[in-house]
Amino acid sequence: KSEHVDPEGLRKIRNSKFTLVDLAGSERQKRTAALGHRLKEASMINKFLLCLGHVINAVLDREAGRVRHIPFRNSKLTILPRDTWGGNSKTCLVATVSPSVK
Repeated sequence: KSEHVDPEGLRKIRNSKFTLVDLAGSERQKRTAALGHRLKEASMINKFLLCLGHVINAVLDREAGRVRHIPFRNSKLTILPRDTWGGNSKTCLVATVSPSVK
């Protein structure tokens, strides 16, 4: 948080938020021998990625002028960073993707 008073005497406050989400381990479940907890974790990661894709598409549609509901509540991990997706915030999404080995 930083505060600044401009020459006109107006106090301006800038807030920052930094959110990191690590989704390592998302994979095709048929090709792994994951069982039990690992299988459940991989399923949850894949579900979150699907929900994240829906949120990103809805935000892009809204910015293009189409009225659309943004489904933040479909996943706990899209609820947490919901304030970083709109308004005057700047969001950067970094993804490391490797090709599938056949």
